[in-house]
Amino acid sequence: MRQVLFILCFMSTLLGMAQNGPIRENIKKGNTIESTVYHDNGKVAQHGYFNMANDLDGAWISYDVSGEILAQGNYREGKRIGTWYFYNTEEINQVQYQDGRITQVNRLAKKDTRVVSQFE
Repeated sequence: MRQVLFILCFMSTLLGMAQNGPIRENIKKGNTIESTVYHDNGKVAQHGYFNMANDLDGAWISYDVSGEILAQGNYREGKRIGTWYFYNTEEINQVQYQDGRITQVNRLAKKDTRVVSQFE
């Protein structure tokens, strides 16, 4: 239930940003449109692709105002597909989508992972 609430809160944040008229940059690349939406502070809020039917299509990443990733995943013809990752301060929610519907949710605890090199 918490995952569903988290996803709904995330989506309402995105809708709220759209209502405020964020700065958007669109670049046509063949049959796709690369889109970047910016926060008021100039940092990237979202980056992804649309197809010519104006459906979300391809990889999308959403960022918070400090530049940290909030969510990332892929769309096909406007529907979420495959594995999406939703990040918050204590955990990562790994959500599986098939044809725009959630099929599985996994919660992964964030841990301090440091890469230590044996070569100095």
